[in-house]
Amino acid sequence: MYGIYQVSSMDTLDSIAKETGSTVEELKKLNGMVSDMSLRPGSFLIVPKYDSSYEKYTVQKGDNMYAIARKYGVDYQSLLKLNGLDDKDYIYPNETILIPRGFKAYVTEEESLEDISSKLNQPLGDIVSKNPSLIVKSDQVIRY
Repeated sequence: MYGIYQVSSMDTLDSIAKETGSTVEELKKLNGMVSDMSLRPGSFLIVPKYDSSYEKYTVQKGDNMYAIARKYGVDYQSLLKLNGLDDKDYIYPNETILIPRGFKAYVTEEESLEDISSKLNQPLGDIVSKNPSLIVKSDQVIRY
């Protein structure tokens, strides 16, 4: 999950990383930054958006997304989408990814809410209450 952060005149990558619970390296990667780039006040950065629904996992040497998904009992495609990755992307040691905590995730296809409710055998009201800003679209991760 990601959010947008507007840079102020006093911000540094280090201060933004601390404020958002991230790392300088993660911010650089998310924003396609090279080491000598400076921040401009008023510009926007993509930042990780963490809450208690997710666990941070630090990638270890030899890890891959498929093995991590199996280890945590999470759908592989959903884990990729949740972390803004596709199956051609690599992950590296010391990189941080998000693991859903206390819920399962499902990646939508071209389906309606009723289709998803039926497919997951979950009441429509439960799906909506666990996803308060739900707008169903292709490749969206749904909590259930």
